[in-house]
Amino acid sequence: MINSTGIPRYIQAREAIHAQIRAGELQPGNKLPSEDQLAAQFGVSRMTIRKSLDDLIAVGLIYRRHGVGTFISQSTVQRDHTKLTDFFENCRVNGRTPEARLLKKEILPANEKMAEALGLAPGDLLIRLATLRLIEQTPITYHDAYLPVKLFPELVDADTESLGLESQHVWQLIEKQGFNAANVVERLEAQISDEYIASILAMSAGSAILYGERVLYSDDGTPLKYADCYNRGDRFSLTIVLER
Repeated sequence: MINSTGIPRYIQAREAIHAQIRAGELQPGNKLPSEDQLAAQFGVSRMTIRKSLDDLIAVGLIYRRHGVGTFISQSTVQRDHTKLTDFFENCRVNGRTPEARLLKKEILPANEKMAEALGLAPGDLLIRLATLRLIEQTPITYHDAYLPVKLFPELVDADTESLGLESQHVWQLIEKQGFNAANVVERLEAQISDEYIASILAMSAGSAILYGERVLYSDDGTPLKYADCYNRGDRFSLTIVLER
C-alpha cells in the first residue's frame, strides 16, 4: 500500500519505529506494542506492520520471542564489510556513542604467524596496542593490534594520552605517521569465547563471538598492522555484498 507521498506504508511505519529506537524513546529490552496495536497506530493492516517489523528484525534492531512478543535488541554494531570503515565511524553513522580503552601497550617479538603476515622475520619487534571498544559503555570488541617497530619507532615511547585511541581507530593513528591505509584482508570465523576473552567482553565463558584476523596494508602494499579482533556475537552484525 502506497500513500500520497509515494512511500509505501510499511516503510513509513518501519522508519517511524526505527526513529524511536535511535532517539532512545524505545530502549533495549523494551517490549513493542502488539502487531494489532501497531497496525491501528499507523493505520495499516496487520500484514503491513508485520513486514515493517520483519525488516527491523533482519537488521538486528528488534527480535521476536514466540508467544511473548517483540522486543528492542541490545545495541549492536552494524559493520559494512563492502567498505573500509572503522568502529568509530560505523557507530556514529548509526547514532551510537563509541569509546575505546587502551588495555595494554607493550613491545614484544613477532611470532611466526605475525611475522609472516607482516613480512618480518620471527623475533622482529612489534608494538602491541590492545583496546576494548564500547558502545554506551557496553563492551563490543576486543581489538588486539600489532605494528612493526621498524615502521613506527616514534610510538615506542608514546604515552597513552598522545596515542588518542579512546576516540580514533588504530589505522587513523597509523595515517598520522605518514602511511596511507588502503585495504584490509580479513578472515572471519565463528568461535566460542574462552574465559579470558569472555571476561574482557563482559560475557559468560562459552558465549558466541565473531573472530576476525586482519592485516592492514598501505597503498604501496606494505603490511602495516596485524590484529586479532574478538566481537560479541550478540552485539555485532556485518553486511557483505556478493556479486555474480
